[in-house]
Amino acid sequence: MATPEKDVKKAAELKLWLEGRIAELQEELERLRETLGYVDETLRATTFKPAIEMMAESEETPDIREVKRDKGGQLLARAAVTPDGVSIEPVEGVTLKAATPPFKSFLVTKILQGMKNKDQELISGGKLADGQGLRFDLEEANGKIERLIIENYRDKARLAEILSTVSWTFSRMLEK
Repeated sequence: MATPEKDVKKAAELKLWLEGRIAELQEELERLRETLGYVDETLRATTFKPAIEMMAESEETPDIREVKRDKGGQLLARAAVTPDGVSIEPVEGVTLKAATPPFKSFLVTKILQGMKNKDQELISGGKLADGQGLRFDLEEANGKIERLIIENYRDKARLAEILSTVSWTFSRMLEK
C-alpha cells in the first residue's frame, strides 16, 4: 500500500518529468517552426520563375497586346499575357530608364507594391493561398528597362489596371 510520503515523492518526480518533457516539446516545436519557415523561404526563392520562362513552358500561347502612348498612340511596349502573368517589354527604339520618374515612385512603389501588399494581407487573413499573391520582377541592363514581369495578377480588371498604368507611366517617362 502506498504511503502519503511515497505518493508525494512520486507526484514530485512526475511533475519534474512532465516539466522537462514540456520544455523539450516546446523546443522541438520552435525548431520545427523555424525549419518550416526556412523551407517556405527556400521554396519561394527556388520556385519563382520569371513569367517569360513560365510562358515558354506553358502550352498556351501568350496573348500579345500593344501598350501605346496615352496621347498620340505611339507603340511603347508589347505585353505577353497568359492566365498566370504578364511580361512587358519596351519595343525597339523606345529607351526607358528605370531611374526616370514616375517609374519607381509610382508604378513600382505605389501600384505594384500596393497590389502585392494587398495580396499579402489576403494571404495573412487566409483569403488567398500562399504563393498566389502578386509578384513582380524588373529586368534591366545599364539602367534601361528590358522587361517588367508580373505574376499572379489574378483577374482581368487588375490586368487592365496594370496595362493602363504602364501606358501612363511610360508616356510620362518619355516626356522627361
